[in-house]
Amino acid sequence: MTVRPALSGWKSSGAAGLVLSVLFGAAFALAVTPKGFIAGTSSYWHTQVEDIAQYYSGYLAYLRAPWSLPLLSIPSLNWPSGTVVTFVDAIPVFSLTLKLLSPVVPLPDNPFGLWVLLCFALQGAAAWFAASQLRDDDWWVLGLTVLLCVAMPSLTARMGHLSLQAHFILLFSLGLYIRTRRRQQSLPGAWTLLLVAAFYINFYLTAMALAVLAACQIDLWRKTGNKRDLALAAVPLLAIAATVPPMLGLAFGEAVADPGFGYYSMNLLAPVGRGSLISFPFSVDATGGQYEGYNYLGLGLIGLTGLAFTRLARPGAGWQRPGLFLVLALAACTVYALSNEIYVGPVHLLHWRVPGFLMPLFETFRSSGRFFWPVSYAIVLYAVARFTHLERLPRLGLAAAVLLVQAVDVKPTFAVVRHALKREANEPADIAQWNAALAGARTIHAFPKFKCNGALIREILPLQMVAARGGYNLTTGFISRYGADCDAIAPEIAASDPATSAYVFTRAQFSDEQIAAYLPAGAACRQLDIWIVCRKEQP
Repeated sequence: MTVRPALSGWKSSGAAGLVLSVLFGAAFALAVTPKGFIAGTSSYWHTQVEDIAQYYSGYLAYLRAPWSLPLLSIPSLNWPSGTVVTFVDAIPVFSLTLKLLSPVVPLPDNPFGLWVLLCFALQGAAAWFAASQLRDDDWWVLGLTVLLCVAMPSLTARMGHLSLQAHFILLFSLGLYIRTRRRQQSLPGAWTLLLVAAFYINFYLTAMALAVLAACQIDLWRKTGNKRDLALAAVPLLAIAATVPPMLGLAFGEAVADPGFGYYSMNLLAPVGRGSLISFPFSVDATGGQYEGYNYLGLGLIGLTGLAFTRLARPGAGWQRPGLFLVLALAACTVYALSNEIYVGPVHLLHWRVPGFLMPLFETFRSSGRFFWPVSYAIVLYAVARFTHLERLPRLGLAAAVLLVQAVDVKPTFAVVRHALKREANEPADIAQWNAALAGARTIHAFPKFKCNGALIREILPLQMVAARGGYNLTTGFISRYGADCDAIAPEIAASDPATSAYVFTRAQFSDEQIAAYLPAGAACRQLDIWIVCRKEQP
């Protein structure tokens, strides 16, 4: 029996269901974040030593940059080579849209709180889309799916890594899979739109969605026997490839892979072991990087999944079993999430050797623990679909029990996230002081460069914020997939224009004698926090 609202004619798969799903997603974002977070004004955003400073400074530098090809270029960071929005994690499609709007629409100083709100609203929309493919008009399916997907613990836990908030990409891809399977018809246009957008949001989410696309087309081919369905899988890939030259230029091919595969993994206990109602005392981060594999499902969803394998559950009308290749794709995602160093709690259970030819791919997606995310949402969709045959009252009772247990179990997790989002401001570089010290300069030559001699967030990110706010060029940057010539200090300074350059050294890594040996004649230095700032004295 279909559970319908009091107002007849309102379909869960229609506009009413979509609007309610979007509103719930937005309301949830407002509920789990502190005051001022969505507006971009809270203390959380006032930092120069956290990842958010990378995204924000990259966005500001991109907004200041003149239009040029490639369209996502930021010439002022890693100057003179430059970089692109993708490698400062400033959500390219979002930043590009805001830059296009900036001449005609007043923009907030920091728009990334609005991005978080948009992601949760789109999470609601994507859950609506996927639920509507499961059942054309079923408010019970819609409500339970939207609530479980929007409140997925692994989504809220990613609040600090903004591009990874776009889990809606995964839900839309699963929805397209189900729609394709029901209609037995390829949807290359929808897949292309989704994957091109995903590519300019986050590479990890794109890779996961591509796995679902591959499974979708192979499972469809197994049904239809039409090889055209296999060939159509290439359409989104070709579309992405066509956008790379005008959007990224050569930057994508010049990216430097980072190590870490096997460290940023998922623990075997991660989906079930870290609840507040029931937890395993030996469910730990075994490597120090398994926070990337935080994938707790919540006790309510775990219970629903368990019931889906009992006699209480059975296929209802319109049930579409997941195809073989979707199951294989999700199994492969799970194996990849576990990495080649498999842990059960603190116990190192297994090591397997990565074939050499696969190492570049594995280093590209080194934070493998994230790859369980599509599995989490597939569990929601296919577990909920197993109970559509129940009568109205049993379904309502089941949903109430699942949601109550889920809410009680994961509420402390959301409270921890909310508390973390209240962190105090931390801005060691006083922008006014730096602007005074840099008056007349156009380029900051900073040493050591990112990743040289251990130069990381504390040394580089504040300088990147100074450069972005003041409109200066910076010869390094806190940039993903970045490599630098660490020994080229003297040649770089010798080739610079002393009249328009500032030379900035980290105090802890350079002595006065070393700095003096590098500087052009007539340069004077002063200390600002942990940096020594040197300029040629102006006549």
